[in-house]
Amino acid sequence: MIASVHPVQLHVDRPQRTSRVHVITRLLLLLAIGALGCSAVYWALYLALPAVAALLISRDGERYLSEDAPRAVRVLRWFASAYGYLWLLTDVLPTTHGSPVDLQVTPAGSPTPSSALLRIITSIPAILLVVILSAVASLAWIVGAVAILLTQRMPGPVADFLTMALRVQFRLIAYHLSIVDRYPTLAQSSLEHAPA
Repeated sequence: MIASVHPVQLHVDRPQRTSRVHVITRLLLLLAIGALGCSAVYWALYLALPAVAALLISRDGERYLSEDAPRAVRVLRWFASAYGYLWLLTDVLPTTHGSPVDLQVTPAGSPTPSSALLRIITSIPAILLVVILSAVASLAWIVGAVAILLTQRMPGPVADFLTMALRVQFRLIAYHLSIVDRYPTLAQSSLEHAPA
């Protein structure tokens, strides 16, 4: 049986060379974010996002995927671009006018308020996977940063791992928001690469 393409795709056009000054800038940004205690914000969002989705679904019904989801996807694209920058995948700061980080989300499914709230429970295995990937990604970030400082290049395997971890994270967020019904996976399809 051939698996269908996941409705959440992420591709990064990585630069040939990465500026060393951006490594220091990112390190300072990450330290500032860490000092703010953002982990509590992540856990609050973990609980709040399905509740917000349930409220919007109960209010909008069928319009949730056609009207609310596209707005949420625009916000997710900006965050994907910001994470791509923080994770050393690009030197381009996030903007609203495009990015080397291309997040494509095809809203799909038939969300209900109860299915949205149930995702707090059904997302637990995926959040555990994201936590593990994030721990490994923090080590990969250090390896990538050292490589950039020495050679101005991110090693391909490190960049590939960071891209995969980012892809899984945004698949989880889209699932958690009931924008897609497909559960987050590690699998990469051939369509995730930029056209030649």
